[in-house]
Amino acid sequence: MKRLAFGLFLVLANPGFVVAAGAPAAATDETADEKASEAETSATEATEAKKDELPDLSDEVKEAASEKEEVTAAATAARRSWEDIVVVPRKAVLKGGRVELAPFSAISINDAMIRHYAFGGDLTYYLTDVFSVGAEGQYFIKERSERESLVGFQYNRVTTLNRFKYSGSLVFGYVPGYGKFGLFNKYIVHWDVTLNAGIGLIWTEIIPVIPDDNTWTNMNICPHFAISTRAFVTDWLALSIGLRDYIFLDKFEPLNRHNYVPAGSPDGTPGGTMTLQEAKANASSSLTQNVMVFVSAGFYLPPSFQYKKPR
Repeated sequence: MKRLAFGLFLVLANPGFVVAAGAPAAATDETADEKASEAETSATEATEAKKDELPDLSDEVKEAASEKEEVTAAATAARRSWEDIVVVPRKAVLKGGRVELAPFSAISINDAMIRHYAFGGDLTYYLTDVFSVGAEGQYFIKERSERESLVGFQYNRVTTLNRFKYSGSLVFGYVPGYGKFGLFNKYIVHWDVTLNAGIGLIWTEIIPVIPDDNTWTNMNICPHFAISTRAFVTDWLALSIGLRDYIFLDKFEPLNRHNYVPAGSPDGTPGGTMTLQEAKANASSSLTQNVMVFVSAGFYLPPSFQYKKPR
């Protein structure tokens, strides 16, 4: 108690001592606040300096975003261009029960001495999509090649030739396969392959060695075989190209027409000239093959068709 009383007495007696003792503490607090503020300012300035040192990535980010948008737009456009194309589309054209009228032109490719151009048409009825029956007719125009005249000059020989006049055939067809392909990355073209076999008649005419001599016409049985491919343009139009091979036994002018030994000649000396009937009777036979490349355009009737779905 005595010590406590003594302490209070000293405080009341010396108030300046208390103030002096408390001043350093206040000063110490103010100094700490100032140092903290300075440290915070220094940290802020350092952060800003680091930001200035770092590269500006905003342009690169924008460029990357722009490229991404372009890629997305291109992908969307590509998807839209194929939206109207079915992955496995149906056959573009159904031929069963329809008639095809196909005018064509052709050129022979296997005879070096004489060339024939043909113009004609096919009339075909499709029993089903793959089987057909029809008729074919054509007219031929001859053209003697330059090689034929050169043979005469070089070898002093004249070739024995016949020209084709016209022909007609009954034709049977079969479609062994069909397919499709893309065109310009936008269109799908449907096509098929057709095999044909037929039999008919072909009329030929001899080309006499001496132009003033009489000529005659042969009528020959003529089987033929063909292969072609067809591309469908619309529901009623198709374009075709193919090969046809006509095989027949033809008769040619006899080589001794003007060096003939008449029947009943006493000495058997040649030198006579055959009459037309004698020339026909003594005509030489030879197997003839006429290979032709042809192109045609097919028109279908009726021009439209309907798909029949099973119930």
